[in-house]
Amino acid sequence: MSNELTILTEEVHELREIITKDKANRLNDSLFSKELAPHYMQLAGQLSKTEMIPKNYRGKPQDLFVAMALGYQIGLSVEQAIQAIALINGKPCLYGDDMLALCMNHPSFVDLIEKPIVSNTNQVIGYSCTVKRKNMADHEEKFDLNMAKKAGLLGKQGPWTQYPERMMQMRARGFALRNRFPDALKGIKSREEVEDYIEAEYSVVEEKGSRSDILKKDYLKKTGKLDDAKTTTENTNDEDKLCDKEAKADNLPPSVEKAGEEKNCPYHEIKRLIVEKAVTEDRLAKALSFYEAKEVDDLSPESAEDFLKKLNKL
Repeated sequence: MSNELTILTEEVHELREIITKDKANRLNDSLFSKELAPHYMQLAGQLSKTEMIPKNYRGKPQDLFVAMALGYQIGLSVEQAIQAIALINGKPCLYGDDMLALCMNHPSFVDLIEKPIVSNTNQVIGYSCTVKRKNMADHEEKFDLNMAKKAGLLGKQGPWTQYPERMMQMRARGFALRNRFPDALKGIKSREEVEDYIEAEYSVVEEKGSRSDILKKDYLKKTGKLDDAKTTTENTNDEDKLCDKEAKADNLPPSVEKAGEEKNCPYHEIKRLIVEKAVTEDRLAKALSFYEAKEVDDLSPESAEDFLKKLNKL
């Protein structure tokens, strides 16, 4: 009996050692490990100074290091991770083609079939994507013009206006791959999907008053200029005008403090609308990050026109 107990104790001890080693191996198999982190953090610092990396990572070695580490976890080399992983509104994403390449490299990948959905008038109105994986049923996802319209994507400036067929293809692909290969993608979504979410930052809960009044009230509440007991948009008395004046004079986000001098300049108009509609500094920062800019003046002419149209819709 004592011999059996001794053998059992030894087996438990060996099992604990195996589990401990396995945990240690998983912790060390990362760019965050104490052996690898110093080298790759230094490398990220050097690479962030070059112009051969995406604008999102220039001058941001910490962000670049995290992208490299995340790429390592999903099987991408450092070189691939820098180009394949995009940062949209604080969320790491993969370009649609890179997402497909990653899944195709998975040992269980069998095939992917993409087909256009054609109307009676021979027009492409959507796309279907079927993913085949070993030992699993085929999985199909579709994305069409009706779904795009419901999501508020049709007519949106940018790829949805220029290449709607390609965007529908990427949406169907992203949904299908994420549903069949969550182990390979580890929850990462496609850039083409996530970049459309920036619109949600401008959605406002329905209340009484105009959209600009509601945004103004939200901004003043967050900056402590308007008492919660007096946050109504129904009155336009002197107190409201005073709050509006204070918001314009004292609480401009840093990126709009230097207003443009040319009245017809889109940059000047953007800054004027930011103040008029009381866009919060947080919302402004998120909107600018979508265009890969830190300040309004950093926007390209095309991005400035697109941003101006969005502001006019508020």
